[in-house]
Amino acid sequence: MRPPIDQSVIFTYTDDLKAGSRFFREVMELDFVVDQGLCHIFRLNDASFLGVCALPDRPTSQVGVTITIVSSDVDGWYDFLTSKGVEYVKDPSHSSRFNVYSSLFISPHGYRIEIQNFDDMHWHQKRIE
Repeated sequence: MRPPIDQSVIFTYTDDLKAGSRFFREVMELDFVVDQGLCHIFRLNDASFLGVCALPDRPTSQVGVTITIVSSDVDGWYDFLTSKGVEYVKDPSHSSRFNVYSSLFISPHGYRIEIQNFDDMHWHQKRIE
């Protein structure tokens, strides 16, 4: 039997830890929960976390990485973040291809961040065999 997964942390990387951390803390207003010196970890919810690190031996490309935050209020996030000066590359819209309503912006340290809501609110309870 597979051991449990209790939480998850997605780490992103930057040359400017102060700016990356400030964006998550002040603009997105995420709770700053762990300071590891070169890495800062922020709470998305009780089981999901987002980290930003300034490590010398880190991956240096953001290509192919999208951080998706699932929220029932995509428009609320859009209004909240645009009021703080965040510029979106994709305004909230529906994708019939993926059955989601989503928006997209680029973080100050170059990562694509998508705020998304699935059409099927039970998507996370399914299991495909």
